[in-house]
Amino acid sequence: MGQYFADAHASPASQLQNAPCPLRDTQEAAALRGSKSYEDLMRLAQALDFQLRYRESIPVYSQAIALRPQDPGAYRKRAARYINTLQPDLAIQDFDKCLQLGGDPGDGTYRRGIACYLAGDYAAAMADEARSFPLLTDEMKIAALYWHTLSAWKSGASPALLLSHGSGGIDPGHHTAYAAVLALAEGALPLAEMQQKLQAEQSDLEYAMLAYGTSAYLRAQNQPVPANALLESILPRDSFWICYAYIAAWNEQKGLGNG
Repeated sequence: MGQYFADAHASPASQLQNAPCPLRDTQEAAALRGSKSYEDLMRLAQALDFQLRYRESIPVYSQAIALRPQDPGAYRKRAARYINTLQPDLAIQDFDKCLQLGGDPGDGTYRRGIACYLAGDYAAAMADEARSFPLLTDEMKIAALYWHTLSAWKSGASPALLLSHGSGGIDPGHHTAYAAVLALAEGALPLAEMQQKLQAEQSDLEYAMLAYGTSAYLRAQNQPVPANALLESILPRDSFWICYAYIAAWNEQKGLGNG
């Protein structure tokens, strides 16, 4: 059984587009069908999430919200699933509601910024990442710096958060790919070394973060041909398609916007 999601899980085409999803319920999900309580509905939705069946878990979270409209928990979960199905405008609404109801301000604002990024509102994404930054752990600060910097490149703005804080003194934790892209942006990692890292990278998760960030860097450096080649290389490596960098690459390649 997978650590982060089930070995048999939904494809990106079934969640980021509308391809069929042939997966059947797990025993846990089947047993929870017809649930009426908030707790059991949340368990059912999370069982579907484990199979990456996000388009099916979203209405279950909606049922839970109808039972407890003042509880931020289901809004937070549904917001993330709207990101995972490329519906960023709906994600933004849910993050707003979650935050209004007392949800974690660092987490909610950081992820709201990613939804804004996917919606193409890069100024709002930068504002959210900047607001979340002082509220986050070092590991998540690196993530906020990554998405703030990419938003700045996309909009032609200054990556002010990175320029003012830098990334070298922040412990990236497991966000080493994000940290490598930031080092590239700061001139601490030569492009040739980044290209070597990309060629050697075996993990699809790490590759998506490295390649997407480097593609954005190259585009900001007015090198569209290698930028496009890197972007195109991400989608076939889909074993961890739920990562934000993969979803952002899909969004650009497929031109789905916020549909």
